[in-house]
Amino acid sequence: MSFRLRVFLLTLVVAVVATGATAWLSLRLTAQEIAHTQQEATRHVADIAETVRSYARRHGTWAGVSDRVALLAADNKQRIRLVNLYGQVTVDTDTLANRAARPVVSPPTLINPRPALALDAATAERAGGKIDVVVLDELTRYRRTVVYSGCLTENGREPPPVSPDAYGVPFPALNTEQDPDCARRADDTQQYAGDADLAAVTGCRAASNHVSCLIQAFGDRVDTFAPEPLQLFLGAVDDDPVTLLGRPLAASIGAVLVLAVIGTALVARHMARPLRSLTAASRRLAAGHLDTRVRTTGRDEVGELSRSFNRMAAALEGSETAQRRLLAGVAHELRTPMSNVLGYLEALQDGVVPPSRELFGSLHEEVLLQRRILDDLQDLTLAESGHLAYRRTDFDLADLVEAGRVAHLAVAEAGGVRLTAEATGPLPVHGDQDRLRQVLGNLVTNALRYTDPGGAVLLRAFPAGDRAILEVRDTGCGIAAEDLPFVFQRFWRADPARDRETGGSGLGLTIARQIVLDHAGTVDVTSTPGRGSTFRVTFPLHVDV
Repeated sequence: MSFRLRVFLLTLVVAVVATGATAWLSLRLTAQEIAHTQQEATRHVADIAETVRSYARRHGTWAGVSDRVALLAADNKQRIRLVNLYGQVTVDTDTLANRAARPVVSPPTLINPRPALALDAATAERAGGKIDVVVLDELTRYRRTVVYSGCLTENGREPPPVSPDAYGVPFPALNTEQDPDCARRADDTQQYAGDADLAAVTGCRAASNHVSCLIQAFGDRVDTFAPEPLQLFLGAVDDDPVTLLGRPLAASIGAVLVLAVIGTALVARHMARPLRSLTAASRRLAAGHLDTRVRTTGRDEVGELSRSFNRMAAALEGSETAQRRLLAGVAHELRTPMSNVLGYLEALQDGVVPPSRELFGSLHEEVLLQRRILDDLQDLTLAESGHLAYRRTDFDLADLVEAGRVAHLAVAEAGGVRLTAEATGPLPVHGDQDRLRQVLGNLVTNALRYTDPGGAVLLRAFPAGDRAILEVRDTGCGIAAEDLPFVFQRFWRADPARDRETGGSGLGLTIARQIVLDHAGTVDVTSTPGRGSTFRVTFPLHVDV
């Protein structure tokens, strides 16, 4: 059975079951529709409750809340009723609309705008003997906020927004006084109640659980001045239960069937076509055709699946290409020296060339070259897979530069090249000093190799913001602009013949770049043919906190 037919039949079964359930539920007209009305009424109860609670916390009073409730009722198309804990109505949108108050159908939702002090034993212990002062300050500030905001509301002005502090108590986001009269009223109220606040807080010092006592004392004092809790009711029982049905039973059944059939046909057609294409493409990919791609359309799940398939195919093709290039590069690097070794061994075996110390030394150097290539390949594989071991310590990059200059000074003098170093220290870096010395050594070796006698190589280390910069600058032959993008690729050579003569594997710069990346650094190169090249390596400065 095809996918399209399975989807069609499955949706058709669902539509039939849904239609039967609709018919059965429609027999229970009033009771079920009242429940539906109640469900609709409570759908946005959390958002409405939070909006009303935020109003009281910002304004410090329930005065003027009727305008906000009227807007909420209009936006949510709900009847809203607010009643205090003693049954006294604060706001009823039926009354605001000049109609008789209808019975409510939803259970009450408690709206408590009074904050609870967020205090635990660990916080109290950090505060030491000052925790009583902290709680008293929270209580004093909150009373002033409530009285001040309530005064602004009475005067027709909008109080500043509030947000909770570290102890969960809401305070104005902007600490400015909009109205001096309201500020004086807040100060007077606090002066009147200050002794009672102090007595409530200091009375907890003798309590066995000091923290719990402070939380209770804070809540008791807040209850004396903060806006009272209210109960929120949404929805109402309509006068005529028949109007709750919304549409006749026959029309609802017919609409469900028509929409189900049309929707099922469209979905099956839309989904089957790309899935068949993906199936065929996956078979071609499994058969080795890595250039296989599928056409992507739409932004739905099927379109995303097609794009994921193309990304996977491109990654497989790129991996296969990189693997072939690596194998070709390794074969190329090993073929010539191995041919030389084989030729000399055959000549020795045939007696054409007499054995000598110089010949065996040359063969030994060829074998060491192959060993270096294999070691470099192993290091590169470990580095790119994230398994290259690092022993990270704190050290000064300026000392590393000077050590690199001393280590290569003899080679530079033998080649007639002036090697100097300039370091602005200290430059604290956290990393593997031996591996970074390997990076510097590779860059210096390359610079000396491509600098003719009479030239110069300069090593520089200096800070730049929060980065440490390491530069190796030479006056050699330089690198052509078209070759710069390939400098850090495996087995790349600007001068293949010259590199092979001096034993280069063509992997040093690739390994150096990976080591730098593993140290959260970057490496790049700029060059002018005939004037020299500059390799720049950056590392994050390590600052002890």
